[in-house]
Amino acid sequence: MLRGFVACSALTVSLLASPKGAQQSSDGPAVKVFKTGVSHHNRSDYVAAAKAYREALSMDSQLVSAAINLAIIHEKWRETEIAQKLYDDAVRVAPRSFAARYNRGQFLQKRGDLSGARADYAVALQVSPSETSDAARPSMAAATQPPPVASLYVNLAAIEIRLFEQTKDVALLASAEQNLRAAERLRSKSPALYFNRARLLELANHPAGARTLYEEAMRRYAPQSEEYKTCLLRAERLSRQLSH
Repeated sequence: MLRGFVACSALTVSLLASPKGAQQSSDGPAVKVFKTGVSHHNRSDYVAAAKAYREALSMDSQLVSAAINLAIIHEKWRETEIAQKLYDDAVRVAPRSFAARYNRGQFLQKRGDLSGARADYAVALQVSPSETSDAARPSMAAATQPPPVASLYVNLAAIEIRLFEQTKDVALLASAEQNLRAAERLRSKSPALYFNRARLLELANHPAGARTLYEEAMRRYAPQSEEYKTCLLRAERLSRQLSH
């Protein structure tokens, strides 16, 4: 299923401190066990990582990083109900955490809950990957880097365009336009930016402009990719439309 041609991967995190009281000591018992889990996770030893994350959560049920990383593993194992609960727990404990909102948004998007994903991505963009709070303080480098904010704006726009196609709510198109502009201000180089701009023009009945942007997106996709083929088919269809 096409999701606006934006590849967003899960963000594993090294440490988000418990929001209860003062920030946890970096050598606290739960954090020590959690860091062991991260080490296993980075070596793709998911069974050992999951065991460590569960132990860390048994010591501190509000250590949201452990919940997020454990959810990522259960999602990888296709245990979606367990993953959903863990993502929900992370958001409940740290509602202003970029990692919690971003990862649950990814999960919901893959499950087809576009409205839920849109809501989580919007919060993630409000706080941004660099913002910290009492509920989400990184204490060491993340296991993987967060996605570029520009790409997240493009992904959010793609979701809003999909939702418009389902609901015909024109406010979604206005929001998608704003999000694509935000990506442009951040100098996005994503081919999906051009693809989704083309979709907006096509929905606004501007076939010539849409065709130009599909062709621009094609120059940025690999010729053998499905994205390239989709843009080509859309550009050819619009060329036939314009020739009549």
